[in-house]
Amino acid sequence: MEILDARALPADHSDILHVTPSSIYFRRKVNAEQYHISRFDLEDQERVDLSQDVLTDHGPTRPFVKHQKVYCLNEHDRANGGATELLTIDLLSGKTEQVATFNVPGDLSLYWVLNERYMVLLHVDRVTSAFLYDTKAKQQHLIHDKRLYGMTENYRELYFFLVTLQDVDYIVCNTRLDEFSFYDALESGLISPEDPIDHSEGLLIASLETIVSEIELGTEVLSFKTLLRLDGEGDTVQYLGEQAGFLIFSAYTDRLNEEVFYQIRDETDVTELGRIRWSDYEAFDFTYDDVESTIFIVNDRSEQHHEVINLRTGARFLDRDPFERVLRDRFYVHETIGEDAEPMVTIFDAERYVRHRFDDAYYMIVSGELVILSVNQL
Repeated sequence: MEILDARALPADHSDILHVTPSSIYFRRKVNAEQYHISRFDLEDQERVDLSQDVLTDHGPTRPFVKHQKVYCLNEHDRANGGATELLTIDLLSGKTEQVATFNVPGDLSLYWVLNERYMVLLHVDRVTSAFLYDTKAKQQHLIHDKRLYGMTENYRELYFFLVTLQDVDYIVCNTRLDEFSFYDALESGLISPEDPIDHSEGLLIASLETIVSEIELGTEVLSFKTLLRLDGEGDTVQYLGEQAGFLIFSAYTDRLNEEVFYQIRDETDVTELGRIRWSDYEAFDFTYDDVESTIFIVNDRSEQHHEVINLRTGARFLDRDPFERVLRDRFYVHETIGEDAEPMVTIFDAERYVRHRFDDAYYMIVSGELVILSVNQL
């Protein structure tokens, strides 16, 4: 992991696609609907457009990177019923290939690239629907279970992501299930945003093979299996990323004031890693961190020192300046507001014993690298 200062880029967090130690690949917006797929070389500070022609997408433009290729859409003259192309652009050679062409009314958006074969696309034409496209068979199948593309119904929150466990691809969903339609109740005045809501937090999982097969069969409700479920008000299930080929989650039970770490090997194998009673700590602050698959707490602080603990490993980190998390046991990261009320990121490199300060900035982790971006691009 290295620090890459990308504040000069005309890009924000939604534009950064892929990062290497020498280059940053990003979506360069020409206007609200047009863009290029571009590369910025850090050594010579030069920008190269990989897309030969400007690309157009009237919907929420969301390129994906899989196996060194960018997947994106390009629309042609939508007002006159023109086609929408699904393209791939090779990150190394810049070669563009047309994967598919769609001729449909309304608007298409690339919602999710599951792998090199299967894509999920949103179609908006009076109503919103979605379909699974098979690039090998050149077929598309309507997705009946609207949860998969964010139509939540009684689910107050849904967070889907794709993971590979034991060489098998899975779709995992971290979900909050209300006992009634939360937003309908808000609109009708049945409840207010301040009212406590009976809900359950859960973790759902299904193999990608199962989901694809059921979509192709027209299944109405996809067969996600419940791995974890909590039912108390204030209980939470928290995604903590992947580590050593396993999925890491924590579950907090408000009644016990207790957090339990879980390791997930597959859809049948859930192992408890550790258990923490929050009453044992008087933390000043804490961060659920999906980069290090842990929870960091600010355990002690004074004018002379600050201490942060990794609650999964028990590792303690000390510095004289404030910080909230540690990346790769090396970078001590602190976000704050500067003297001119501008956001600032401070990073202490404990390996090189160097402190970096970035004004008017925020940071994100992309492709395992620490990327600094400017808030001016937001």
